Amino acid sequence: MSFAIPAATSITSLFVTKTDYYTKKDTGEVMATVQALSPIPAGAQGNAKGFEVTEYRADASVLDQVDLTQGPVVVKFESQIRPVTDRFGRTTNTQVLTKVIVDQQQRQAAPQGGKPASQPADAAKA
Repeated sequence: MSFAIPAATSITSLFVTKTDYYTKKDTGEVMATVQALSPIPAGAQGNAKGFEVTEYRADASVLDQVDLTQGPVVVKFESQIRPVTDRFGRTTNTQVLTKVIVDQQQRQAAPQGGKPASQPADAAKA
């Protein structure tokens, strides 16, 4: 009897404010992180209201797909639960961002955003 166990994946949208990475000296492994603003759930931390900075682990390839040149941006990610060992040797199951999901709306918006920028340049040449 053979069957496939699917990976536990989920989709999450984040308001990304920062990406970062570093390389572990002993193993050469690249550790990537994404910081985002998250709303504080009502009653979660006493009387706290508003937003907090949340940091997520990410695959290094994800950082190349997040463009922060125009400021913070909302990005949709696919994530998986993976065993992760911290610097103290403790292993925990942690949500890791594995890839960026591009919606049809985002694909259509990108070419439209590029066209108006080229039109004024053409008009300036005329």
